[in-house]
Amino acid sequence: MSSFFLAWRYLWTHPGQSTVMVLGVTLALYLPLVTHLLVDEFDSAISARADSTPLIIGPKGSRFDLALHGLYFRARNNATVPFGEYEKLHGQEIDELIPLHSKFTSQGFPVVGTTVDYFHFRNLKMRRGKQMRQIGDCELGATVAAKLRLRPGDTLLTDRKNLFDLAGEYPLKLNITAILAPSGTADDTAIFVDLKTAWIIEGIGHGHDPSLDHNGTSPKLVKKYLEITSENMSSFHFHGKTDSFPLTAILIRPKSKKSQALLLADYQDHPSLQALKSPDVMAELMHMVLRVRDFLDAHHSLVTLAMGALLALIVALTRRLRTRELETLTLLGCRKGLQWTMQITELAIVLGTAFICAWGLTSLTIHFAASYLHVMAG
Repeated sequence: MSSFFLAWRYLWTHPGQSTVMVLGVTLALYLPLVTHLLVDEFDSAISARADSTPLIIGPKGSRFDLALHGLYFRARNNATVPFGEYEKLHGQEIDELIPLHSKFTSQGFPVVGTTVDYFHFRNLKMRRGKQMRQIGDCELGATVAAKLRLRPGDTLLTDRKNLFDLAGEYPLKLNITAILAPSGTADDTAIFVDLKTAWIIEGIGHGHDPSLDHNGTSPKLVKKYLEITSENMSSFHFHGKTDSFPLTAILIRPKSKKSQALLLADYQDHPSLQALKSPDVMAELMHMVLRVRDFLDAHHSLVTLAMGALLALIVALTRRLRTRELETLTLLGCRKGLQWTMQITELAIVLGTAFICAWGLTSLTIHFAASYLHVMAG
């Protein structure tokens, strides 16, 4: 107890030296701790999202791009999946089958064309509003609604892909019918529309507004965006066969491992499409991330080693500077063993305080970063 009291009083009367030592050790401990826990949290979020989507069918190309697109609406491929492929899969042993069309954005957020089954597939709940019922309606993810400060009844314009293409399709004004409850996943940053609405944005479907065709003026020179209203809704129609309409991916949850194996075999030699197991692809992607973490671990080991050498130097120099103090303690009857115990206790207090600080900072970092990681990867 006397050695602890003496050690504590020494550290308390030398705040500058004690603070530098604590901060240095805290940093050396914080970096590896936060790296490991953040990567583990990221891995957990990615694995959960991928496990809930066993199979993804999409155009041939990069497996990583297709997986990221199907799970997070991120990467985009110019090639598409014909809608007829989605209809053909209905006859197979599939538990859930979800079409996706995600080519466009609105205010930078992805506009995802799908069916109402997607909300059951991802277990998405509605916070307020009502389900979209007609073309031109949309439902906003919680993050989109919060950042754009929108609510049911408001409208939102899609982004134009090419601002200099005067002959191209104009943005579509979307009618917001609902705000989804926060899910802590990538769905919070998406805008959901019906497939037909997505095809209208792409220009496959269109309507006619005779009121704009006065004096032979082209509607494209008068109107800055397309709008679907109760007056012109009946005029919207599509050209071509529905089987050829584009999708960007199809999400599949097979009924059994056997049906999953048969689906993978069916698309193994397909000339333009591929089927991939998203858990395997994301595990491969995470393996690359873990390799980066291994490199950081080596770096952190060097930092820790340097910090240990610095602590040893500080202790050695401190002991030399404290020669007269230690001599005085000896004259007062303090044994050499107690003097060493006192200095070891000082070091233990510094290390213990630094560990508590590092763990506290790590916990705060994980707490504030967890929601971002889940939205980004969940």
